[in-house]
Amino acid sequence: MKVFQVRFLTVLILFISLLGSTILIPNSLAQEDAQIPDWIKNVAGWWANGEISENEFLAGIEYLINNNIILLDFIPCSIKTESQTISSAKLVPDWVKNNAKWWSEDLIEDTDFVNGIEYLIKKQIISIDNKKILGNVPLEDVTFSSSWQINKNYLVFASSSFFEIYGKSGDCIVSDEGNLIWRSLSLALNPNKMDMYSEVAVWNDPQKTVVVYPFLTFSAYNEPGFYDYYSGECDDCTTTKITQPTVLYTSSGIGHQALTILGYPSMPDIEIDKNPSILQQFDKVIMLHSEYVTRTMFDAITNHPNVFYLYPNALYAEIEVDYMDETITLIRGHNYPEPGITNGFDWELDNTHPYEFDSVCLDMEIYKIENGWMTTCYPENLFLQNTEQLFKLLKFIKDL
Repeated sequence: MKVFQVRFLTVLILFISLLGSTILIPNSLAQEDAQIPDWIKNVAGWWANGEISENEFLAGIEYLINNNIILLDFIPCSIKTESQTISSAKLVPDWVKNNAKWWSEDLIEDTDFVNGIEYLIKKQIISIDNKKILGNVPLEDVTFSSSWQINKNYLVFASSSFFEIYGKSGDCIVSDEGNLIWRSLSLALNPNKMDMYSEVAVWNDPQKTVVVYPFLTFSAYNEPGFYDYYSGECDDCTTTKITQPTVLYTSSGIGHQALTILGYPSMPDIEIDKNPSILQQFDKVIMLHSEYVTRTMFDAITNHPNVFYLYPNALYAEIEVDYMDETITLIRGHNYPEPGITNGFDWELDNTHPYEFDSVCLDMEIYKIENGWMTTCYPENLFLQNTEQLFKLLKFIKDL
């Protein structure tokens, strides 16, 4: 017990002072030569021998992440809570202790151990505390889209890319592959990148442009909704309630944040149904994933001379809106009411297949149509990257 107390105190002192000799990690592991304090290796050995807790070992791993020794392009979502202890939840498999012990005894190279831990974190075999991971800039210094209500108190850092990216602590869902992913993400401007943003933003270049948010499509994807009907789980779910939106992939919530944070004005698609002439006020209309629209909306959008259909699968199914009951009802499309009816408007420019299902967007192309432009992939994840392709897309939208 005395040995444990001494070593526990040593861990705390070393964490605060960061004193001692260091181990160099080659450039292949970090952007520049990174240094691992000796106390990290000591902590690994003590944890492997059962002398300190799992959480203390993870604190050392979190140090390596925060100091760019372990490099993660995207921080995985973790459901770890403050109340979890080593007895209630295993965040690190026991077999990792062997590797930690061998590393502490210099039987494994530093690079091999760090690379191994990095791999295990990416594959979510090791879970880290998202609240302990630091962003590149303080949260209070970044700027979020004013179109969304975002509570900074619950945000944790996920990635630093073109935008700073945050998730809500503990707000994970299980993907189709069985791993935990963020339910939704929030984008923010990094104050150190304002010159870059200014090249693609419109806050200093007033335009008669509007981004149309697919409010009705969000409602169609909500549960219970149209997709419960398509899957056979609900016979009467061709009518569903209109609901207040959250940032979801299926309703292009990330793309909407990206454009509005760069100064583009926005309106919900339901405003077009109420007043179709409203689009005449704008020289440029940017459509997101507006999959479900009314006939009135379809006519107003396709009759505008300059529409950028940023997402494939736009204007795919016809719906009706009941403003008294606050519901939408599927009328035609998506193999409804008869199999074989794909686009509900028989729109010859529909580009759903195969472009909607390319969410990687490695080779996005923008092509001209009779009333604007379309893309060849679903770009939602593109806004989470820091690529030349994203910059070119944002510049194209601005200059269109």
